[in-house]
Amino acid sequence: MKILRNRGSIRPKVTTMPRSKSEASSQLELYKLVTEQQRIKQELQFIEQRTVLLKQRLSSLKTQIAETEINISKLRQSDSRHSHLPKRPNIFSEAKNYQTFEIEY
Repeated sequence: MKILRNRGSIRPKVTTMPRSKSEASSQLELYKLVTEQQRIKQELQFIEQRTVLLKQRLSSLKTQIAETEINISKLRQSDSRHSHLPKRPNIFSEAKNYQTFEIEY
């Protein structure tokens, strides 16, 4: 199973050199902010889709579990009805009567 780590807050990307204050640097900063916003929205959509799929799987598992439990109870009832049939002998209880010995060669 995958170990999920607490990632904490999402930090913005840091540039190594500060840019001079100009219209071009402001446009670049705006572009980076908009692309990060788009990336985060896409990631949220992916998470929502994944959540829907996981919820569907959980509901199908619930129905499978319920059906299996019903089958088990039916099998138990049928086993209790057929308990009057003679049972097979237990070979392991007969094995206790045997004596073991060692042969050295």
